[in-house]
Amino acid sequence: MITLDPVPTPQQLFRWLDSGHISRADFQQAMKVHARELIQEMEQAHANPLVAKFNELLNRREAWKWSRQHGELVLREILCALMDEERFPPARWLWNAAHPHIPLHCFFRTRGTPLLRFLELTVQPQAVTVLIEHGGSETLPPTREQFSLRRNRQRTLVVARRELM
Repeated sequence: MITLDPVPTPQQLFRWLDSGHISRADFQQAMKVHARELIQEMEQAHANPLVAKFNELLNRREAWKWSRQHGELVLREILCALMDEERFPPARWLWNAAHPHIPLHCFFRTRGTPLLRFLELTVQPQAVTVLIEHGGSETLPPTREQFSLRRNRQRTLVVARRELM
């Protein structure tokens, strides 16, 4: 099995399975890690329903704010471009950002750990610049990164430059 990261993103796992680099059993084993993370989040939400509801409201507000300014389709494009970025820890939660039936607020995490929120967003027809705060834990502060995205020949956004702030 190929491992570049301790936990490859679901998107990477799908690519590896489709290209024949990993077997179906390896794929299922690796996806169990992601399934366990989701189950742990659901258990935490069940244990603290008021905190979970409050966090959901903050995430909805964050998604509404950015989609009102730039549109939901642009936000989903940005999230999909970030999903393909290697060594970007939140990419593991963005693998289905292109699916319009999944609410946009599910991809933002404004409180708690792990964190994922946009601080600044500049959208132009051929380029996007986004300042993101992500990660962090009880002892470590979150990381701030600025991503510059450009449209390629297929007119999809791809990460052109990434820098720590």
